[in-house]
Amino acid sequence: MATPDRILRTLVFPIQYLEIGESLARELGQDIDALYQACGIDLPRPFMPWHTMDGVQMKRSLEHFLSVSPAGVPPVVPFMEHFPLTAHGPIGMLAITSANLGEALQGALRYASLVMPAFRMHREDVGNEVHIVVEANHDFGSVHAFFTETVVLAPTKVMPFLKHAIQGASVQFQHAPLGAPSDYEQAFAGQFMFGCAQNKLVIPRQALSIPLIAPSKASHMMMKATLEQQRLARLDTKPVTQEVKAHLRVALRKKKPTTAEAMAQALAMSPRTLSRRLREEGSTLPQLKQDICLEHARVLLLENQLSIQQIAEATGFADATSFARAFKRATGQTPSEARQGQLDNRPTQDLTQETP
Repeated sequence: MATPDRILRTLVFPIQYLEIGESLARELGQDIDALYQACGIDLPRPFMPWHTMDGVQMKRSLEHFLSVSPAGVPPVVPFMEHFPLTAHGPIGMLAITSANLGEALQGALRYASLVMPAFRMHREDVGNEVHIVVEANHDFGSVHAFFTETVVLAPTKVMPFLKHAIQGASVQFQHAPLGAPSDYEQAFAGQFMFGCAQNKLVIPRQALSIPLIAPSKASHMMMKATLEQQRLARLDTKPVTQEVKAHLRVALRKKKPTTAEAMAQALAMSPRTLSRRLREEGSTLPQLKQDICLEHARVLLLENQLSIQQIAEATGFADATSFARAFKRATGQTPSEARQGQLDNRPTQDLTQETP
């Protein structure tokens, strides 16, 4: 069900995203002001860096784009053609100045919520592949599938800045195609699959080492400092929990055990303070560990390559039985049921204290 407008109005997006529609309107010889009238935006142009728009205005801008988008190709093709990486502001500049693709993706994932509150993104490593998983926080109704495509494909805008092309990339969407799949593949040089269990961009792990054509350590650090200030200013809801989850995801990816002492040291506090701060935010370290392990297990199950026992071992559970119990409490399905069908999109909450 589409998210009510009263909730969408609480979301904040950079207004420079409207420059994409403006660019297309110029190319098609259309009235640029019609875009801003459709969105209900009455601000002097050029826009200032502090100008923003809300979720309803974002939805209306996407509706307008679809209404004027050229026929014959999936709408995301002309949209991404007019979408400069710099439209993301400092995040785009952070990506361009990165040393390699891995560093660019790491920065994009860390700061994505600053410019895209409608979705959440995280990385999962599966075998020799890296999966950039995109999950919706809100439903944008008739434009939701199109919106999802723009978010999943946004990281591909860094490709022209790589020293050589990525080979073997693929894209998966839960929805049906909005045009001929061959048109997607021709435009983005990768395999596209629809009706999948998740929305995600998949690239070979070895591609992470591809260097960018013009890295700049000084500019990269300056952009990172700016974004870090913005991120900390936004972390007014459960900040310690969010920091712990970020560290746990990295530890799981690198297959490193995480003790309370090591986690506390990483966050520059004592284990007792860490426990207290998490308790104040309504969580515990064992619970968060299980959250992250089950989050990774969801991806492994959907890939359908490992046995339930192997997934249990890969995500830190003692055995398949304890994994299955925890998974069903968190999702309402057994691992086998989830693999046979599609996992629902409910977040893994209210988990038991059984520690992986």
